[in-house]
Formats: sequence, C-alpha cells, structure tokens
Amino acid sequence: MRKVVLFLFIGSLFASVITSAQQTAPTSTNLPAETVNAPAPVDAPNLTLTRMEICSTVTDRKPVNIGTHFPSSQDKIYCFLEFGGAKKETSVDVVWTLGQLEMGRVNLPVRRFPLFRTWATKTIFGMKGDWKVEVLDDKGVLIRSAAFTVQ
Repeated sequence: MRKVVLFLFIGSLFASVITSAQQTAPTSTNLPAETVNAPAPVDAPNLTLTRMEICSTVTDRKPVNIGTHFPSSQDKIYCFLEFGGAKKETSVDVVWTLGQLEMGRVNLPVRRFPLFRTWATKTIFGMKGDWKVEVLDDKGVLIRSAAFTVQ
C-alpha cells in the first residue's frame, strides 16, 4: 500500500500537465456567463481574462460539467480560459495546487484574436482535497484563481 501511495505521489509530481490550446477565429459570442467563480474580468496590460471555468471536460471549445466539487474517480480536471481582445501575443501560466503543494504548472500561449479560448488539464490520480488553480500573466502577476474540491 505504501508503494502505491508513494508511486502516486511521485507520479503526480512528475506528471506533465496535458494542455491543449485552441484558437478561435474572430467571431462574436453570446455564451452565458455561467462562471462558477464570477469575478469581473481582469485586465492585464495586454489581455483581458473574460471567463475561467473548472470543469470535467471541454467539448467543441466549450466547458462541460462546470463545478467546484468533483469525484475522486474523475481522471482529469480542466481549467478553461477565455480571453477577449489580446492586444499582442503573450502567455499565461496555469498553476495547480493541492493544499499548499504545487502539483503542476503549464505555460499557455494567448493569441491576438477578439476571442481566444484555451485550456489546461491536470490528471488528479484520485488525489482528494482542496485544490486551487491560479492564472498568472507573463510577468507572474495573479490574474485570477479558482478553487475546487476532489472528494
């Protein structure tokens, strides 16, 4: 049992965060603002984060099963991000934390489009507890964070 727990812990430390970045051609959208953590959009010098969702999957570039509580049987958790009107190409870091321990970090490009959607995933290996996802701009400044629980 100890070997399994140790393997899962070490595996989670070295597991790479699987990311996908999808560009959306310039279009307008009427997506509802069903944000779980719904603070006002945050302006960084070159971009605006208009939407951040924690969800169980992304389908057709849209978050599915948005929530704050997920079962430990869930294989992956997604952090879906939507940016509006980036003035220049830049990047953000998505940082996954379980309790006080950083479990993963991924750098995602943000392209210069009126609407740009991207997401990061974290394989959670059934690790229960209170999680946090932080989005940092290219200078390491916090743009937004969201919390969720794996039960």
